[in-house]
Amino acid sequence: MYTNGLVIQKYIDNPYKGIDGSGFSENTGENWYFNDDKELSAVFEPYYDENINLTYYNLENHTRVAACTDMSYIQRYVEESEKRGIRFRILLVESDIPEPAAELPKLKTRFLGHDYAYIRGDNYSAVYNEIPFVFPQFKLNENELFQTEEELREYLAAREEFKSANPPYTLEEGDFAVLRLSEVEW
Repeated sequence: MYTNGLVIQKYIDNPYKGIDGSGFSENTGENWYFNDDKELSAVFEPYYDENINLTYYNLENHTRVAACTDMSYIQRYVEESEKRGIRFRILLVESDIPEPAAELPKLKTRFLGHDYAYIRGDNYSAVYNEIPFVFPQFKLNENELFQTEEELREYLAAREEFKSANPPYTLEEGDFAVLRLSEVEW
């Protein structure tokens, strides 16, 4: 697996600790939350667009994970969050996708589990959105993620079987990847 970088997420006190970060659900934290802040989006969003999500480029699917490799940008996000009293958490993201290749300092982390999510944008998670409703036979760890990649691969096989037996788009389609997630102790 490649170390892709970091994702900062507004903290939500909820058992699900994965990367799903639209912020539309009361159970998921919003990723890169200053992008939607009227006062701060002009400060933080341009860097995000140009260096993390690369929204100005037409990238092929499965070529780059929207994760930050720049510790100074993360530090600015942390400082602004602390100044505003916003609770946050930082996720270390690893995947089989080689870009970006983060060269981060030694970080103290706690392994959370494996997620299956979009690699860009709000990181929609199939694990978060499908397991409770479509695949309840799969058991998740205390972070509502798969503990092992092998367990996640079993789910992916069942997901493919379900997709072939049901109408198109019954399940979300998109640029998903297996993500190994750890929480950075900041």
